Amino acid sequence: MGSKLSGLGSAVYDSKRKQFLGRDGAGWGKLGVFYFFFYIGLAGFFCAMLAIFMAFTPRDHPRYTTDESRMETRSNPLAPGLGFRPQPDVDKNLIFLDKTSDNEGKSPYAESLDQYLQIYYWKQGERKATNEDGEEEGDSSAVQEFNIANPGGCVSGNDYGYKNGKPCVLVKMNKIVGFEPLPGYAPGEKGNSTCGPKPSDIAVHCQGEYPADVDNMGPINYMSEKGQDRKCGSLNTKWFPYHGKSDRKNVYQAPYIWVQFEQPKPNVLINVICRVYGQNIHYDKKTGRALTRFQIYVKDLPQKKQRGTNSRTNAGEN
Repeated sequence: MGSKLSGLGSAVYDSKRKQFLGRDGAGWGKLGVFYFFFYIGLAGFFCAMLAIFMAFTPRDHPRYTTDESRMETRSNPLAPGLGFRPQPDVDKNLIFLDKTSDNEGKSPYAESLDQYLQIYYWKQGERKATNEDGEEEGDSSAVQEFNIANPGGCVSGNDYGYKNGKPCVLVKMNKIVGFEPLPGYAPGEKGNSTCGPKPSDIAVHCQGEYPADVDNMGPINYMSEKGQDRKCGSLNTKWFPYHGKSDRKNVYQAPYIWVQFEQPKPNVLINVICRVYGQNIHYDKKTGRALTRFQIYVKDLPQKKQRGTNSRTNAGEN
């Protein structure tokens, strides 16, 4: 046992040769100098390759866009999706309205819309484009401001209709760098009879996803940049294509429409699907291309119960 420990100690440090782990001081010094310069050279090579990569990479948009990118393949043509707001919980697409609640505060859905519009849409006189450090740069007049002149009841002062059971939903087309939608309908598509083609606009239409939802959804009013419509909303093609950031500043304001549901049937879950039309926009319901889905549920007292409550209230007043 003692000889084994003695052998192990000699392997770690040899007192006769004055070596530690098989090397003397000069050997360890040479090895340390070698690895010092080796890792310095390795780090320099990595930084040089990174600098070359950054020098040839666009700052404000991907190098490969539209048909050159992986977003378009032979079996999956390029097509943008749609997005909607409000969405307080990004994992859920349910819009829940409780008309029986006595809460006088602002609806969380209205707060979500206020926050979204404050971040992505601003008045030119109030805010300029900012850089990554939050410093104002450039002239704010260079920012193209998107605005719906007549939003009807879809305003913050009206709580976007969530207090009176007429919810407003903001629907927009997702941004794709370099993609420019063409008005009309995709090849082989019959089109939507309610949305007539316009020379400079692409149509957005919402409907119930299933036959029962069509009956429960009630009338819809669309508020677009060019006015209100009962049939369809529209996005003007002058806002496209999206070219990415400008000197790494977020100055682009994506166009959107308001979709107001004026009389959704209470106490029934309503599945809504909104889609966009265009000659180069390919619709696929299974994969979710060129569309967005959400659900609306309005909680309200049954009519019989409401009548009983009203009669008791009137009797108490008399």
